[in-house]
Amino acid sequence: MDQDQIELYAQKSDIDNNLSDPAVIAKYRLSADIAQDALTKVVARVVQGARVSELCAFGDEIILSYTSKVFNKNNVEKGIAFPTMISVNDCVEYYSPTGEADDDVVLQNGDVVKIELGVHIDGYIATNGHTVVINPNPAMPVEGRAADVICAAYYAAEAASRLIKVGNSNVQVQEAIAEAAALFNCSPVEGTASNEIKRYVITTEKMILNVSDEENNPMQDFVFVANEAYTINVLISSGDGSCREGAAKPTVYARNVHENYNLKLKSARAAFNEISTVFGVFPFTIRALENKRHRLGVTELASHSLLTPYPVYYTRASDKVAQFKMTVLVSATGTTRITPALPMPFVHSAYTIPQDSGIARIMSTEAVKVVKSGKALAGIGASDVAAPGQGMDVDM
Repeated sequence: MDQDQIELYAQKSDIDNNLSDPAVIAKYRLSADIAQDALTKVVARVVQGARVSELCAFGDEIILSYTSKVFNKNNVEKGIAFPTMISVNDCVEYYSPTGEADDDVVLQNGDVVKIELGVHIDGYIATNGHTVVINPNPAMPVEGRAADVICAAYYAAEAASRLIKVGNSNVQVQEAIAEAAALFNCSPVEGTASNEIKRYVITTEKMILNVSDEENNPMQDFVFVANEAYTINVLISSGDGSCREGAAKPTVYARNVHENYNLKLKSARAAFNEISTVFGVFPFTIRALENKRHRLGVTELASHSLLTPYPVYYTRASDKVAQFKMTVLVSATGTTRITPALPMPFVHSAYTIPQDSGIARIMSTEAVKVVKSGKALAGIGASDVAAPGQGMDVDM
């Protein structure tokens, strides 16, 4: 790419990611409204006996149902930006089973369940995530380490949302996440991060690591500026935060647009064509491949780096992991959260947040503006589903 091409690309990127453009904001908000409705409906089905594979498929169906009904006149790309993923207890992230007997999970009372998903309209991405506990006695709060880790993740995410604003730095956010976790005797999960997003770009070089890793993944210090969008993705463990790749095989992949290879297998070529046409640059689950024979080609695509897998990681079996995820837009006048929080699970932690702590000071500042028009889903099949939960019980 010569200098002229680089300059043209930069100009196009500036236009595509101009958050002062009402058309851009409208697409972000529509993505967010669809993601919010899908998440709410999936959370309502998280009960004892539910199968994770069926819940994931249900979340994806909701997203596709909505996106199939909008922006159909101009061939605008839209759909799933991140497939529905449900990770339970010590499973960290990216678990989205196909439904085969050996790769599914049936939810049980006491499980800490993390749900995340994402939507895009014309490449404008909104992702969100929430944690619930399957409580066999909803009138009583969940206590113990499950309560501690949920409180830690909640306050870490809320602190992060307040700190992502013009003039602050990613280091400040990382330090707040670490402090919130420590107050509840928990730890951020290594290898996980929040990141800047752009049109058709899930992550840029601007990342906020939940745990600093200067040896393997040195963090670039930066300051937040106006006209940026971020996915805040906070994962906290009741243990030491270390994790490993588990027995569950990856089922979530994304195209690696920087690699080329002359594929030999017919199934691999057919799979690549379907992936490129249907999913584009966004992550997808092999469950979504219409032709099951195309799943056989995924192995060759991944072996030649045409696909990038999202490995399923686990902490220690005795640990619990909680996650909260949201999308925020940064402007000169303030930061706006476009995927609002869902009702919190009814938990009570034995730990408190000292009034003189940094987290207490951050939480005392004004929360980010939350925008959800509700109009975006009008007339395309939206219906209200109440999310369960009575809220947290935390002393400050």
